[in-house]
Amino acid sequence: MSEYVTTNIRLPKDVYREIKRRALEEEKSLAQIVRESVVQYLAGPAVTALRSEDARMADDWENDPLWLIGTDATVADVTDGAVNHDFYLYGPLSETARAELKD
Repeated sequence: MSEYVTTNIRLPKDVYREIKRRALEEEKSLAQIVRESVVQYLAGPAVTALRSEDARMADDWENDPLWLIGTDATVADVTDGAVNHDFYLYGPLSETARAELKD
């Protein structure tokens, strides 16, 4: 666990109120919100760029390939997929693998 240092900062009242409101909303302490903000600030522009990229991707969720899984109906005549899924994914076992399973 990290060792903490106690410090004193002065904030404008409106900033303090907003931090306090967010802390209550997120069920965190005011100190935790401030620490997280400082860490984010110290991480610099690289983290900010990644977060803005995440935001752009979040706006385009309808085109996310993961979201589209299962939207195209496929007819399969496989009725034992739950039992033999390895066979369907990887193919039949080699003779060496079969020998190892028997041992």
